[in-house]
Amino acid sequence: MKMKRIALAALFLVLPLFATGALAEKVVVYGLNAMPLCGISDGKAVGITVEILQEATLYGAPEFEFVMDVPWPRAQTMVRNPGDELNAIIPFSRSPQREDMFKWLGELIQTQFRLYSFDRATPVLSVEEAASLPVGVVRGHAIIPLLKALGIDRLDEAPDAEINAKKLRHKRFDTIAESDFIALYNWRKIGEDTGRLLEGLAIGKLTRVYIAAGLHFPDATAGKIADALKKMEQDGKVQEILDRWR
Repeated sequence: MKMKRIALAALFLVLPLFATGALAEKVVVYGLNAMPLCGISDGKAVGITVEILQEATLYGAPEFEFVMDVPWPRAQTMVRNPGDELNAIIPFSRSPQREDMFKWLGELIQTQFRLYSFDRATPVLSVEEAASLPVGVVRGHAIIPLLKALGIDRLDEAPDAEINAKKLRHKRFDTIAESDFIALYNWRKIGEDTGRLLEGLAIGKLTRVYIAAGLHFPDATAGKIADALKKMEQDGKVQEILDRWR
């Protein structure tokens, strides 16, 4: 009987350890296929924001599981509505329209929209010049309303940034409007030298890209993510990741 009581006592000591492991915190992160910020390669999630969050786990953030095949509008709806799943979304730009609709867990990267040109003597540096040219853009891109507000409306739309880069190389037009990381990444991807791509007029302010979640997201977990990202910024780990993708 005494041995049985000892065995039971030992079991109760071990059970909390199993329970802790079983209930280990995990955040499902829905991502957009927008390389080099994030995407899929050989069936695995890759990209700048993915690497930053994977590293953040080592700095005290929860584990992240990346899902890249959910349509973007549905992903936004899913993270805004409470459910059994603890989830978030990347790469999510912070804007006045979105400010009160989401909880902003941490800034991952800053990007700048610009005009980029190829096979020109000089880059396009003025709104007036850009307005007189056909400009390549990705269909549905957030830059389109900004361009139109400036009177730059001769827009040639492509399904994605890689196709846009190919159209630029084949001189379907000589200027594209895109964010810096994405423009340079896709120019390299099609085998071109980024030194031949002319950096022109900046469009709008710097875009701050976040990991965001619904307003119901637990404050304690949000704090762990924010703290981890802050530590990574302070010790240069974020910059190290960014430099690998430039």
